[in-house]
Amino acid sequence: MKVSTVMRIRGVLKVVAIAMIGSRVLTAAFQFAAQQIALDTTAMEISIFSFVTCGLVSLWLQSDARRAYALAREKNCVTPVDKRNPAVVVAADCPKRWLVILHIEMNPGAVGL
Repeated sequence: MKVSTVMRIRGVLKVVAIAMIGSRVLTAAFQFAAQQIALDTTAMEISIFSFVTCGLVSLWLQSDARRAYALAREKNCVTPVDKRNPAVVVAADCPKRWLVILHIEMNPGAVGL
């Protein structure tokens, strides 16, 4: 399997895991709030809330990673792959480094992989 494919799979799995955990936390908060104000919520309504929240968290995470990567490129914190440099280098002092790495994993073509 190609390195870029492995990186993309790893990035997608990270986004899915974070989105599922974030969605579960927000759904629990929603259920608690609904019980406190005495709303009768059905299992279907809670499932729809959870599904929509999972999608929104995923989109938010990906767009935040894209913005972090763009900012890192502007500040020269990312050194893309070329003939002289066979590996991507992300500076240790890069702001939101983990989001930059996530974006690179999800879009290896952005750095030449």
